[in-house]
Amino acid sequence: MVRTISDTLAAAVRASTRVPVIGVSIEDHIQHYQDYQSPGAADGWHDACVAGDGSIVRIRLTRGSGAYSQSLQWQRIANPDSVSQWSSWSTLGGAGATCFEDGGCAISNNGGILRAFAQQGSGGSALWTWSSSDSGQSWSASPTSVLTPPGGASILGIGSAGNNDVFFLYQVSGGVVIGCSFYSGGSWSSLRSSSLSAIPYGAGLTACWDGSLYWLIFSDGNTLYESTYAPGGNSWQGLPAVAPATGNAITRRAPRLQYDPTSGLYTLACIEADSGLLTGAVYSYPRLRQSADLQHWSQGSIVHSMSAQYGACPLGTSNANLLISMSSVLKAPAYRQDSQHYLDCTNRVILYSLKGRLGRPTELEMVLDGGQEVVLSQPGATGPIGPNCSLVLRAGYRSGAAPGVPELVKVGTYRIQSMELERAAGVVRLRLLCGDLTQQLDQVNRFQMTYTAQPLGWLLREVCARAGLFALALPASSQLSQSVPLFVLPVGGSYRHALDELCHIYDLQYFLDQDEVLQFQDLSAATGASWSYQSEIERLSWGQRVQRGNHIIVTGKPPAGGASMALTTAEVYDDQQMQWSGQEGLIQHVDQKLLTVAQCASKASFLLAQEQRARWQHQVQIPFNPAHQLLDVISISDASGAIDGTARIVSSSSTYEPQQAIYSTTLELEGV
Repeated sequence: MVRTISDTLAAAVRASTRVPVIGVSIEDHIQHYQDYQSPGAADGWHDACVAGDGSIVRIRLTRGSGAYSQSLQWQRIANPDSVSQWSSWSTLGGAGATCFEDGGCAISNNGGILRAFAQQGSGGSALWTWSSSDSGQSWSASPTSVLTPPGGASILGIGSAGNNDVFFLYQVSGGVVIGCSFYSGGSWSSLRSSSLSAIPYGAGLTACWDGSLYWLIFSDGNTLYESTYAPGGNSWQGLPAVAPATGNAITRRAPRLQYDPTSGLYTLACIEADSGLLTGAVYSYPRLRQSADLQHWSQGSIVHSMSAQYGACPLGTSNANLLISMSSVLKAPAYRQDSQHYLDCTNRVILYSLKGRLGRPTELEMVLDGGQEVVLSQPGATGPIGPNCSLVLRAGYRSGAAPGVPELVKVGTYRIQSMELERAAGVVRLRLLCGDLTQQLDQVNRFQMTYTAQPLGWLLREVCARAGLFALALPASSQLSQSVPLFVLPVGGSYRHALDELCHIYDLQYFLDQDEVLQFQDLSAATGASWSYQSEIERLSWGQRVQRGNHIIVTGKPPAGGASMALTTAEVYDDQQMQWSGQEGLIQHVDQKLLTVAQCASKASFLLAQEQRARWQHQVQIPFNPAHQLLDVISISDASGAIDGTARIVSSSSTYEPQQAIYSTTLELEGV
């Protein structure tokens, strides 16, 4: 995975006289939700969408003593900065005191046509819809009936993906199931019902259309379920739960989805409430989860400052993301390359050191000149130099004839963890300690997740997504499709421990690249060298140690229904090393996630390969080379001719200190 650099930059790296250049920027891509509007309306089911003209159109169900005689109301917000537009509501035609307050409601933009949905409460139980063709300025004078649920059943959650569709939860004798209908040719289709098992109750539903599938997330009050629906084949598929129930201790309701094109991520907002049974705390607030593929979701983060029971709608406008409840609205300005979000620090860099190793966050320490009016981010007055903001490092050399053209390569993106402002006589320095995004793997899992018979590649994506890592590059190897019979993500365990356990099944290695993509690799001895070092070497240590294991026995899960005492085992040998050393180095490994002899044999081969790689331990000090990443294979030729071979980078430590004329890297290497 060597970084690609130009021929001219490669020549500059090899030149005997090198002129280093760097580029450093600090960027704030965090969604800082802050108080924006305070409508103060009574809580109730509600929804919102963005109309074709950019205005925000909302609907709400009133709540009161008569559950079947509430009103569906709407508002249009052309200027979100206007306080009054968030407070003014109008009742839709025919929806005055005629709607079911717990049926939920939904609004969607269907290619310019807005549609609002709610269930009739008095005089019937039809699913009603209203439409607007002028961005919510006016609405149909009376409701149209989409359909009536079988037996006049109650609806307990409505969602629309904006594809001339509506999905809803409705009661049946065995619980609650999903129904849907589609608008085509001037009318709504008959009911299509889910083939999935009924859930105990309904507490909201949200829908998303990806061009071929509908993705549905819905709640029974405790569990957040997920399924897909393919309308062409009328086929439903249940997926692992987004969040499993914890008894009746934590309730979850009113899921709502938003896609953010700037980040490429989906945001799922859901109300979490605790009566105090689980944590001792009593609360009801939104939790925001994210996903890149609608299938693997992060643990998310809470929005404690927003108290709500019946939903919080995430909504993206042209310049901000909003989180909307009935009583309050929070706003997170969108990222722009302005003074609030971006700072070029290239001319302020005094020195930096960079340390990277496999399976751990890369660490960056950077010292900046603090005498140029450095402003640190504060709550309520955010700026680019703040906790968890991104520090982007680019490095390289001047290429061509002197003075040369600066050529920079992005080396990495790191998150600020610590800021220290140091003052002395005539000196002000800002010291930033940073780590890469994989530090999120050290978070602990809050709710236990159990997975049965999932492919290894699927589980890797799942664990990473739970930690908030969505960009993965997995190798195209057969091991990734192998099924893991049972895997538990325990409460209180770190995501890194879970990820390491999965990687250890077939000896996968991982690191984060410069674009914050988590790169997974299964190492191969056939990998060729990407760079050769000869005269550039400043210091070299070429070492060898005794190979600990040369006979590997791997035992998996015993075969079901097999003979008494039957085992699932495989073993491999390194005959050459065994004869060379004159001793047997036995390693016995047991892994109940391996089900076949072939899987055990594959694992044994990986373990032996790692033992063979670890036999060679080298260290080389070279001029800084922006092409290198962890796990790259390089070739070393010592000037004496006594040392000649290839090795793989497993650790890297770089230092940039222009005042001392230091710009070098120390690489820790092992065998290929």
